[in-house]
Amino acid sequence: MSVKKIAVIGAGVLGLSVARSLAQQGAKVTVFERSHVGAGTSSTTFAWINSNGKTPESYHHLNALAIDEHIRLQQERTTEGHWLKATGTYEWAAGAPEQKRLQDRVSRLLELNYPVQNLSADELKRKVPEIRVGSHAGDIWYFPGECLLVPSVFMAWLVSELHVHNAELKTQSEVTELTEEKNRAEISLANGERWQGDSIVIAAGRWSAELASLLGQQLAMIDPNQPNKIACGFLGYTRPVLTQLQANLITPGLNVRPEGGGRLLLQCPDLDSFANPANPAPVDSYIGEEMHKRLRKLFNNMEMAQLERIAVGQRSRPADGLPGLGYISGKRRIYLMVTHSGMTLGPLIGRLCAEEILHDKRSSLLSDFSPERLLGKTAKDFPAFTTLHFPAAQ
Repeated sequence: MSVKKIAVIGAGVLGLSVARSLAQQGAKVTVFERSHVGAGTSSTTFAWINSNGKTPESYHHLNALAIDEHIRLQQERTTEGHWLKATGTYEWAAGAPEQKRLQDRVSRLLELNYPVQNLSADELKRKVPEIRVGSHAGDIWYFPGECLLVPSVFMAWLVSELHVHNAELKTQSEVTELTEEKNRAEISLANGERWQGDSIVIAAGRWSAELASLLGQQLAMIDPNQPNKIACGFLGYTRPVLTQLQANLITPGLNVRPEGGGRLLLQCPDLDSFANPANPAPVDSYIGEEMHKRLRKLFNNMEMAQLERIAVGQRSRPADGLPGLGYISGKRRIYLMVTHSGMTLGPLIGRLCAEEILHDKRSSLLSDFSPERLLGKTAKDFPAFTTLHFPAAQ
């Protein structure tokens, strides 16, 4: 059997994951990245590994299995890299409508056998003594199977795996042309180089529509450059603070995760309507002051806490919110991988998509996620997102 020669465009979590799986199964793989590893959304993310608010059921199931895939890879690694933190998530809501929405979600997750536990405020405070739970808080729920991921460590491991399996990683390599024929696919680069082989995988995150257009294909994606909460979100990074928090917190008005070195990573989803990638908020802006105020309200010892920086994360989101995974032409030479929740899904769909590309076997787990529904359309051809902007949709 001849060795298949495959190019992967994009060196974020998705591209590195599928490249690793392809090379592990014997393909000759080259990864092309126009900037550096993790230059896109993979380095600006809350990196919460979960299937907490994912719908429909097939999407929930895919994410739930992806958590297991992450755990397996972490357990099987032979390096020192520890990218997966099995922390679980604590969540509560304030206000009757929000509490009902959370309770309805918990009930659905219990029906799906997703691990959920109910905690008292005293139990939570024994775990995190600095935390404050407001008097208007409803039930506190703990999702013990969820994890936090350290993207830099995970991508470092994936890159090391490419070296182990003799894959080639080419950074500063911008793709300017894509062509496919019946028996081959070709890439032209801005530096004049050309690549020719059997298949090309587009795993370029929020630049996927731009690359699909090189084939004359229109791909329905949310515009990641638009200043709105569907496309973008603020991420606030603190300086080191005094807290024993090790888990993920989803609370009214503020989401918090440990970021290493005593730092915390903050989200305020209701403020994301102001997020503009062309105009990031400085730490002394209204956004920074509001994050600081909410942090002081949530913990009893944050008076001296300081924000180090505020970033704007730009989401890679197909127009209907679901993954697009599969070939995008009848010649079956160019394969698309684009999805929201890439941090959770990356390793699993990397393996499943590699198996389809190499062995022409499509997993039933991918049945609902063909990219055909996204081709020849724009975001305007799909209903606007009707779900409320809540963290569990990440």
